[in-house]
Amino acid sequence: MELLYLGFYLPTNLVARHPQLNGAGQLWESRLLHNLHINSEIRTVSILDRKIQLEKSDHENPNHYFLQGKFSKDIQAPLSFSDLREKYIAWRKQGWKPECFFVYNSHPIGNAFVRFLAKNDPDIKRILFFLDSKYFGEEIGFFKRLRLRLKPFHWFDEAMIPYFHGIASASFSSKRFCDDRRIPWHWFPGGAQADDLLENVGSPNMDGIKQIGYFGSHSDYAGLRELIDAFKNNATLPLTLSIAGEGSQTKELQESTASDPRIQWVGFFNERRDLGQWASSCHVFVNPRPSGYGNENNFPSKVFDYMQLGRCVLSSVTPTLKHAFGDSMIWYDAKHPQALSKALVDISEMSTTDLLHKGEVLREKYSQDYSWSETVNNLKDWIRNL
Repeated sequence: MELLYLGFYLPTNLVARHPQLNGAGQLWESRLLHNLHINSEIRTVSILDRKIQLEKSDHENPNHYFLQGKFSKDIQAPLSFSDLREKYIAWRKQGWKPECFFVYNSHPIGNAFVRFLAKNDPDIKRILFFLDSKYFGEEIGFFKRLRLRLKPFHWFDEAMIPYFHGIASASFSSKRFCDDRRIPWHWFPGGAQADDLLENVGSPNMDGIKQIGYFGSHSDYAGLRELIDAFKNNATLPLTLSIAGEGSQTKELQESTASDPRIQWVGFFNERRDLGQWASSCHVFVNPRPSGYGNENNFPSKVFDYMQLGRCVLSSVTPTLKHAFGDSMIWYDAKHPQALSKALVDISEMSTTDLLHKGEVLREKYSQDYSWSETVNNLKDWIRNL
C-alpha cells in the first residue's frame, strides 16, 4: 500500500533540536507513521512551526517534504498549499501515485489539498484523522461564523467531511455527524506503546501519604488549574500532587501554589525514561480535563501512558474514554464543581494496595487490545474495505 501523509510530524533529529515541540501530538504522529510504514511505502509532508529553521541535512530524505512559511498560519496557508500541490504534481510525473491520502486533523492547508485531490485524482482514498475540534458539532453564532469564513482557505468541518472517503476519529462524538452524511467512520484512538517509558519504573512507597501524578500540558483545556484548585480548597487533604510538563500557565500556577508544600513541580522531561522514573513515586495518575474546550471531541493519548505505567487512573468522564475503559478507571463528572474534590477524598481513603491493584488490572486488560500494531492493522483493514 502506497500512502501520502500530511501532518505536523517532526523527524527525530528535529525533535532533538527543538525539545519544546516534543509534545503528545508529536509522539502520537511518530508512532502512527512508524506503524503505517510497516508493509507500506509512505511519503510524509510536514507543516512546520515557522520558528523552526531547517538545515541542509533535513532535506536529504526524498520521501519527506517540509512546508515552512514565514508568516502567520492563516497567511501561510495559500503559499504552503501551492508548494504542496507543486511537489505532488512532481511526484506524479515521476510515476508515483498513492492509494491513500491521510491528513492529521482539519486545517486550511489540508482542506485545500483534499479539495484539489477530489477534483484531480478522485480515485485516491482520502482519509481524515479527526482527533479534536473546538467547533465540531457546536452551534456557532453568526458573527463568529462570519469571522471564521473571512480567514483564508477556511472551511468548516461539516463542509469538509463530504470530501473524504472515510473519517478515522478518536472520539465517538463525531460518529453521528458522519452517519448523517453517510461518510464511513472508524474509531481510531491511537494506541499504547511502552517503548523506554518503563525502563526505570519501580514501586511507589506503600506507607504514608499517597501521591497523585499529573503530566501533560499546563493550559486551560487540560484542566490542571481545576486539579490544583481541588487541592487548594481542601487544606487537610492527605495527598501530595506531583506535576510534570509545562505550558502557558506554568509560571502563574507555580506562583499560586508556592505556599502549599503538598504540591510539587518537577518540570518538563525530555526523555521518556525520565518520565518513567518520576512515575515510580506516584500511586494514581489524573486526567482532569474540564467540561467544554472541545474536550468531548478528543481522546487524551496520555491516558495510554498512564495505563502502561500500571497505575490507577482518575479521569473526568468523556463518552469515548468511558466507552473504552468502563469501570477500570475512577471517574468524576467535571460538570459538577465539587466532583473532583470528592473524588480526591475518596482516593485518599482507599488503600494503597487496592489502588495499585486497579492499575495492574488496567494495564493487563487493555495493553494488548490497544497496542499501536493492533489499532493500525484494524485501520488498514477498514481502509481496504472502503
